[in-house]
Formats: sequence, structure tokens, C-alpha cells
Amino acid sequence: MAVQPRLADHHPDRPLPTGHRHPSIECIQDPSYTRVQLNPGCSMPSCSPMSASHHRPPPDMRAFQVLAPGRTELVETDDPAPGPGEVLLQVAATGVCHSDVFIRQAPPMLGMSLPVTLGHEIVGVVREAGPGGDWAAGSQVAVYVLRGCGSCSACKRGADNLCRTGYRGIGTHTDGGLAEFVVVPARNLVDASGLDATTAAPLTDAGLTAFHSVRSAASLTDDWSRTLVIGVGGLGHLALQMVLATTEAEVITVDAHEGKLELAARLGAHHVVPAGAAAANAVRDLVHGREIDVVLDFVGADDTLDLAAQVTNRGSAIVVAGLGGGALGFEATSAGRLMPEVALRRVSAGSRTELAELFELVRRTGIRPEVKCYPLDRAAEAVDAVEAGRILGRAVVLP
Repeated sequence: MAVQPRLADHHPDRPLPTGHRHPSIECIQDPSYTRVQLNPGCSMPSCSPMSASHHRPPPDMRAFQVLAPGRTELVETDDPAPGPGEVLLQVAATGVCHSDVFIRQAPPMLGMSLPVTLGHEIVGVVREAGPGGDWAAGSQVAVYVLRGCGSCSACKRGADNLCRTGYRGIGTHTDGGLAEFVVVPARNLVDASGLDATTAAPLTDAGLTAFHSVRSAASLTDDWSRTLVIGVGGLGHLALQMVLATTEAEVITVDAHEGKLELAARLGAHHVVPAGAAAANAVRDLVHGREIDVVLDFVGADDTLDLAAQVTNRGSAIVVAGLGGGALGFEATSAGRLMPEVALRRVSAGSRTELAELFELVRRTGIRPEVKCYPLDRAAEAVDAVEAGRILGRAVVLP
């Protein structure tokens, strides 16, 4: 029987699958690196609700900035103030993304103006709104990372990721959230009330891209009976939870990292398969042929795209969010690698509207990321850990 994705109504009453365990939160909370497993929340002072008395930043605030290509430093900088259409946030938590590893090199292609504060996965509390800011002080909000032109049809409907003139990024072209305070456009804010800031921060990019990937696949096929998630990293482990919470699909995961396969099994994946030359045969054995209906590829390398082609058939959909540099050629032949009637889509980020919808899904299902927390004075270490692949799930920095 075909399994229909039901992201439109989010299945508020659907529990997480039997055997599902929530991801954990691990925090570095003192200079001696004592680590404490905390579930469901963090006991660090930075995780506690913010005092409403902190209405304005101190004369100088701390920020983790790119000062020159490849050179980052925690510095004291002038306190920011919101202008028209902007708000001042006291940062509660900021996720660290693989993009930050790239951005700190300040490659010319990004057109960055230095110095700039890193960090684009931001949750914070509104402290002050500029004229036209329209957000009440004390509101907990999340920041949508992209800044489109604001005037094209895509931007007007909240889909800055589809801006035809190109978009700029918070934490790339304007100061981001690896700081104690940040000023952002009011139009980029999404209500994050009722969510734990530590686990909500990674949802603003990793979660949004995963959600957009699942949504995109839902627009390409009606059948989710057998779903393959390739790459159980920061995005993939969230997409896995979304598929399990919103469909009745049999889910197979593939990854090269044993710890990530263990995480996938803990989160409820029906099958886990080690990446490698034997992966395609292993997947086909599990589903009795080329019977995968949906592939969500969060790696995007040659071998993962080839795997997707080898396990799909007519009517299947392949959605690629990973940026691994791979290629899957379009072959207008009768006997190509990709079967006829297979839909293939490359996705990027998601819309502001989707971020709000994702938060509603999270409130109703309990989906959340596996998190490892770092204090702001160890932001460089967090970025290094992400680059080295030492993070299971997502790293989050707490000011």
C-alpha cells in the first residue's frame, strides 16, 4: 500500500515510533571540560530563562568574529542598536553549521566585508525593537537566516531561498549570533515560544533544510512506503525523525560512521546500512529490488547519488540537499543509470513560512536534534569540532 506523506496537517496526534528515544543534549560547562548528559534540557546558566532586566547590552559585548580569511577571535565589540525595521536580540543559543567552517575562510566568492560575527542558527529574546520592528520585548524568537531582496514575488511570500536576485546571509554578510546580542531584520523573525532555545537553534537551518527536503519529496511523489535517508548527520538525523513522525514509511538509513548508524537506530530507523560498495545490494535486499520510493540524500557525493540511482525505480523521487560535489547526469537514453519517471530535485534551505510550520511540527511531535553545547568562549573549538567531524548531531554555542 502506498504511504502518503502528511506534512500539511503535521499529524498532531501521531506519537513517535515505538522504540524511539529522544536525542541527547551534552554540554561542556566548565574549564575542566566536565561533561554532563542532560536530557531533555541543559542546566547551564546560559540555558536558563533570561532575566527581563537585561534590556540593553553592556557597553561592550563579546562576539566571535572572522577578522581575516581563516582568522577568528572572540573580541569585545560595540553594543549594537536596532534601526528601522530591526530588532535587538539577546542571544539564547546559536547552532554551529558546516557552513561556518567555510565562511570563516572568507572566500572571495562570498563577497564578505570583514570583520563579521559568525553564526546563523539563532534563537534569542527580543530586547528592543526599532521603528516598525513590531515585536514585543521579551518574545522568544528564532532567526530565519536568509535576507532576500524583499521585493520579488518569492520574498514577498517568505521564500527568500527562491529570491531571483540572490540573497545575503546573516552570519555571513551581516553580523550573526555567536555573540551576546545581535541586531536582525524584524521580517526574519519567527515565533519560538514554548521551545527550548538550545534545541531550537539548529532547527533554523539544519532542521529547516531537512523539513524543506521532506516537503519537496512530498511534492514529487505520493508513495513513501520505503524511504532511504543517506547521511545521518546534522540534517539527516532530523529528516529521519520527520519522516517517522509524519508517515508510516519503512525507513532505511545509510552512513559511513558507526556512531551515526547507532543514532539512527536509536531514533527509530527500521534498518541501518553501512556506506560502501555493498550498500546498494544491501538496500535492494531489504526491499526486494529497486523498490525505494523516496531518497533523501544529505551527502550529495558521487557515490551517494549513484546509490540513489541504483535503488530507485519508476515513480520514485530523489531529493538532494548535500553539497558533496557529486553529479548524476541526465541521460536521454533508453538504458541510463537513472530509471525513467524518477524525479530528481536539488534543494537549498527553505522558506520563512516553512520554518514556522516546522516549529509547529516540533511542538506537536517532540522532534529535536542531538546537541552538544559549548560556551561562547569556546566557539572556536565548536567550529573546529564540526570541521573534524567530531559532532554527533549539532553543536550549539551558549553565550
